[in-house]
Amino acid sequence: MYPTFYHLALDLFGIDFAPFKFLQSYGMMVGLGFIAGSILLTLELKRKEAIGQIPPTKKDKKDIKGDDDDGLVHPHERVGDIAIIAGIGAIVGGKLFHNLENWDEVVADPIGALTRMSGLSFYGGMILGMVLFVWYAKKHKISILHFFDATMPALALGYGFGRLGCHVSGDGDWGIPNDSPMPEWMSFLPDWIWAYGYEGNILGVDMIQFYASKGYTSIEGLAWPTPIYEIIMSIMIFAVLWAFRKRWTVPGFMISGYFVLGGIERLLIEQIRINNEYDIMGGITQAELISVSMIILGIVGFFYMPKVGERWAKF
Repeated sequence: MYPTFYHLALDLFGIDFAPFKFLQSYGMMVGLGFIAGSILLTLELKRKEAIGQIPPTKKDKKDIKGDDDDGLVHPHERVGDIAIIAGIGAIVGGKLFHNLENWDEVVADPIGALTRMSGLSFYGGMILGMVLFVWYAKKHKISILHFFDATMPALALGYGFGRLGCHVSGDGDWGIPNDSPMPEWMSFLPDWIWAYGYEGNILGVDMIQFYASKGYTSIEGLAWPTPIYEIIMSIMIFAVLWAFRKRWTVPGFMISGYFVLGGIERLLIEQIRINNEYDIMGGITQAELISVSMIILGIVGFFYMPKVGERWAKF
């Protein structure tokens, strides 16, 4: 595991540079995700402006004016603001939802639970981010529906970068124990795709003891490497959305597509992932509740948006 860039540079290149210890690998992966997402969003906003779905808006007093100013703010010029909003939503919403799901950790160490950068719920960040996006779009007279459609491919790929950070750092976002041998039909794949030990994880925990504290019995301390599976599925979801972004001309279809695919992905991974369960419906996690809700909303969107999408896109 490479909790910091120091561990990565030392292991791969033999570079012993102490300041690298301050560069967290998880934060670096999330940062790369924001950069990649910003590039994709810029391209998509330019395309949507070209086809008239998200026209430029008039500048207000706070907007910077240049020598060649045309008095307008083009959609892609707002990507910097959007990235900041997404960052606020990811941190605040992610921390809030994580703490609600792990209330025992908050009670045991309130200050630590609120200040640690580890422990961020993606769904919490996504929900708060979407609320902030609605506010921003309304403020600047941007079509909310077209705006959300434009962000979905970037969101899917950014999620994959986040899970890459989880895996590289070993932040506890792994699966339940997997001590069973790899099936023969998978023998052509590397062992770590089936089970992984997360030695040297950023939490500094022994996997066998960690599992024991969660009520599991693990002989070898190997886990299902769920972040790897989520990275693969996130790339697949991004590929589908990017391929269909020009074919799905109905406003809201990109949102619906992401909700269905993203909900199915997370619902599947929750079956082998470590998570706290609510004592309802035989035991269900927060992510499962949100995933099922997303799938339902996405399916409804595919049936309903052809009737109201064009009208709603005017708001």
